[in-house]
Amino acid sequence: MNKKTIIIALLTIITTTSIVAQNLIKSATSPISFSKKDFADTIKIKVIDGAVIVPVEIEGQTRNLLFDTGSPLGLWHGQKETWMKQVTADSLTFGDINKKSRNQIIYQFPTIKMGNLQIDNYPMIVEDAMSEFICNRFDGVIGFNLVGKGLSFKLDTKDSLLIVTDRKKFFAEEEKGQPTAKYKMKRAYCPLVYVETPVGWIETVFDTGAMNRWFDLPQELLDYWFQKNPKKRKLLDDLTIQTDTTINTGVGIYGLSTDTVVGRFLHFPTIKIDKLPVNDLYITTAHPTMIVGSAVLKHASLIIDAPRKQFVFVPHNGQDITVGNSEAGSVSLIPSEVGDTLGVLKAVIRKESTAYQKGIRTGDYLVEVNGIPIKDICTYMLMERKDEESLFKFRSPDGIEKVVKLKRTN
Repeated sequence: MNKKTIIIALLTIITTTSIVAQNLIKSATSPISFSKKDFADTIKIKVIDGAVIVPVEIEGQTRNLLFDTGSPLGLWHGQKETWMKQVTADSLTFGDINKKSRNQIIYQFPTIKMGNLQIDNYPMIVEDAMSEFICNRFDGVIGFNLVGKGLSFKLDTKDSLLIVTDRKKFFAEEEKGQPTAKYKMKRAYCPLVYVETPVGWIETVFDTGAMNRWFDLPQELLDYWFQKNPKKRKLLDDLTIQTDTTINTGVGIYGLSTDTVVGRFLHFPTIKIDKLPVNDLYITTAHPTMIVGSAVLKHASLIIDAPRKQFVFVPHNGQDITVGNSEAGSVSLIPSEVGDTLGVLKAVIRKESTAYQKGIRTGDYLVEVNGIPIKDICTYMLMERKDEESLFKFRSPDGIEKVVKLKRTN
């Protein structure tokens, strides 16, 4: 396996929210109704780094919504439109991963057509702060409250299909013998699962909206958990490949934030997402969230069994998952500061990685990929990945150009 990788951590879209008024979300979800009963429908979808993009029809137009188990209701990226109906005069305070909060009004989309199913009175908030990072790949988010209303789904990331049904045992035969993860609802339609790690069991959000993310463990939480446990701290040290001062960047529903942290690069020989083994996993702790993200679905399809409150994984290779991503987080890209004329994306390099050994340093600007100038974030995000390796041109702040071959993983 070629382990020369490049990861753009900045552009992970995370819509997991911390919610103050739980009852308001549940009351906004209550009016949702469906046009059919005792049905099953199959819809062609697009899969990006394990994340599922579902085409729907809203007001006669095809729109694309990210299927986000980490969001308790919908989110529209853009401005309020005339056909959106305000649900209540009360506003709801949302906080995102950047610890920013804002009062939000909940709106209803009168009708969403998902395949042959019509969904009425679906609630969403409206926010355009993330639009520049989405690059028109999707228009908004559809959340986990549809599961709370009794719909089950299969996110078939192998054949790019979404199956939706209200039948209680529709997936029973497919589920036999497959690894499962029981979830419990918390924070109003937010599913929590248990992950068994070498340092103990951890309860965390399963967030399919966290694009191209595996398993995030924030360094801040690790420090807190193990500060008074020398034995666990020693175990964590043994699993640590490297400790390095790095830049932590997060994109939330209210925009971008960055800070500098001392993070670890960890190797977990195996973890279990409840009953699903994931082997040879490398992770960085330079993230502000604790989640299991969409990268799992690059290797396995997912059945969401609403009546049984469980996720069922269907590995694409018919077995467990082996990752082997030893260069994870070796190169991240963050936006340059406003007014910076030297480039739009800057590198954050993990020391001793392949990119570091080839001379790339934190603060170098990405100027070209395969001869294509990088003039904005979306140029990079929307580039096709035809080759296992791509030719990257970086430029240091003092003007030295560096051309290296690296593998893109996103």
